[in-house]
Amino acid sequence: MSDYLELSTSLYTKTLTLFVGTGFSKYMTDGQAPSWLELLVECTKRIDKKDILINQLFNFDSSGKAKEAIYELTICAQILEIEYKKNKKSIKEAIAEIIKETVNESTINPDKLLLVQNFFEQYPDINIITTNYDTLFSDYIISKNSRVIIEGSTMPRINIGQNIYHIHGSILKPESIVLTLNDYYNFQNNNNYFSRKFYTLLQETTVAILGYSLGDFNLNTILNEVKNTRKQSFRKSDIYYINKSSIPEIISKFYNLTYGIKTIEEQQINEFFDEINKAYDKGKELIDSANDLVDVINGKCHFVDDFLKLRIALPTILMQASSLGIETNNKDFLNVLLDILNKKKEFTHEHNAFPQYECLADWLIEIASSIEIKDSIIELQFCDLVKYSFKYSSKVKYKGYSWYAWKQWNSKWHQMKIENQIMLEDLIKSNKWDKDLQIESIYK
Repeated sequence: MSDYLELSTSLYTKTLTLFVGTGFSKYMTDGQAPSWLELLVECTKRIDKKDILINQLFNFDSSGKAKEAIYELTICAQILEIEYKKNKKSIKEAIAEIIKETVNESTINPDKLLLVQNFFEQYPDINIITTNYDTLFSDYIISKNSRVIIEGSTMPRINIGQNIYHIHGSILKPESIVLTLNDYYNFQNNNNYFSRKFYTLLQETTVAILGYSLGDFNLNTILNEVKNTRKQSFRKSDIYYINKSSIPEIISKFYNLTYGIKTIEEQQINEFFDEINKAYDKGKELIDSANDLVDVINGKCHFVDDFLKLRIALPTILMQASSLGIETNNKDFLNVLLDILNKKKEFTHEHNAFPQYECLADWLIEIASSIEIKDSIIELQFCDLVKYSFKYSSKVKYKGYSWYAWKQWNSKWHQMKIENQIMLEDLIKSNKWDKDLQIESIYK
């Protein structure tokens, strides 16, 4: 099922949060908004008239452009803050000035702005979390309907407008800016209303990450905290990382297995908004029909065979379960899943049923990608169904065996939760298989 369809269901149920980084501002200003490195270099230039400090903190390429910091950026910022204080100046005031000069009406691309404005006007219930210091959202994108929340500032009493959480501070209040090593330490160890609200949003809503590098230390720190406290749901992922270029497979696997993040590659920001918008009506339809699942769980009705023969049936059911808040240890729903899988097994006995073998494999993988099967109430029956699927799968085309089912297992093996991979690898090793089928090579 489309990642954008899943995102659209969250948009419809008002549980979508955008986690926005510097790349978003760079996109909207055609690159003029500074990166953190560029910001610190400019801060250094404004106080280091003899170019002594700048060469102690940064390395430059042959064209004179800063390519990296010699020390970790928060340490560079800490050093610069001291130098500014020696000169009776504030580095955070300087930061605010640089941001105002680079992110403003003259630098923002008007065509991109119009597209993003239209999206947020159409969908005014999206939570926005940003580590950016600029006022791009509150001054330009949703200027008529924004509720800015900054650490240390009085909370707006009127609970209207779209919430914009500036978790690293804002130029609206320069002293709130999280910049130095000490600032980041305080941010990560602060347990006030603001930080609790921030983590609650990341734990309980679907999050789309825009404008970040996956290597960003602060992003990874936040994701690790969320991973440790997030409830298990039937979505493969409730966190999506959108990147404008391709991502090495080993990196996307790491983030999927470590943080449960699904990566969406080669998508510009305007394309991201456009794709969600296109999927919205279908997402609304899926959620509006979720009451059917409640009736199935309660035994009042059942899914018809024609529906269950469709590949999209299980992803639809899992998405509805997620929207209803059904958790992965819900016994009644787990039994519904077993009934569905056994029904799919029955379909493989019908005439011209080879597509159903492939679909059964796909569904088993889908479930193993969403929940931990080991030690659950469905473990034994689930493993029996997997053995059945393996029994009729083959790497090469033999009559009576499904090459497509084998291909599903082989190509999607690493999408499953690591605990389930280990469990099924043990299952393969502890059973005998026809050598010609090459079942053992699936996980290799």
